[in-house]
Amino acid sequence: MDYNIRVYKIEKEDSNLRGFVTITFENSFCAKNIALKESTKGNLYLEMPKYRDFETEDYVPYFSFKYGEFRKAVTELAAEAYRQMTGEEKMMDVEQSWGDEEMYYDLSVSPIRGNDTFKAEAAIKIQDAFAVQQIHVIQGWNGKTFVGMPQISQKGERVDIAHPVTGDFKHELESAVMEE
Repeated sequence: MDYNIRVYKIEKEDSNLRGFVTITFENSFCAKNIALKESTKGNLYLEMPKYRDFETEDYVPYFSFKYGEFRKAVTELAAEAYRQMTGEEKMMDVEQSWGDEEMYYDLSVSPIRGNDTFKAEAAIKIQDAFAVQQIHVIQGWNGKTFVGMPQISQKGERVDIAHPVTGDFKHELESAVMEE
């Protein structure tokens, strides 16, 4: 599977935040808003965006690495890209491969009972290495159902933080979720 890391460098005083990372898998699906932070020892690490679980009231990551070696590879790639950026550069792309196979994914879909809007919750696991939570089957006001991607509030607007990149993959993913 080929994947791309895009690192956005930010300069924020009095913060350990150094930038944000987007991972795009096979030019088909991307996960955004992954924070690149610096530890007190000077090491760079990735922190996933989180949502508040309504039942437990805990903050839970939207994304997770399911394979430690993949997490390490992505973190090292993002850190190296960040270090290579000079003065005016605010963004850098780096392409890499993971394994010999083309991208594959597994879905888990669970119905939600007793809710007029949210009909099911889904998760996608890409290459057994990276998982995305909080995908929903939603019934719109017009009665039609659709697949909604994980979102966060940003500057007063709701924005997708994970989504298909191409129309073909969007159709494939939506069809697979609805079939489940």
